[in-house]
Amino acid sequence: MNYQKLISQAPTVYDSFVNRRGQTIELVEHPELGEEYPVICVCHELQLAAASEFWDTEDMLADHGEYEPSFVSGELVYGLN
Repeated sequence: MNYQKLISQAPTVYDSFVNRRGQTIELVEHPELGEEYPVICVCHELQLAAASEFWDTEDMLADHGEYEPSFVSGELVYGLN
């Protein structure tokens, strides 16, 4: 996903948190497709954005961290993989 293009459209931010890798992740809505598109994960420090596999933020924000998003080598991963 093109980070610059996404950010230029000022997507709605659902939530923001710092993951276990120390990355600040914003969970945002697709600016055109809204709820018809999965939640998008954005890391401004790395200038990366990727569509998640989730349609809401609940699992990604759960305390167990099993589905916590982070970026590794430019790819979106979940948990501590």
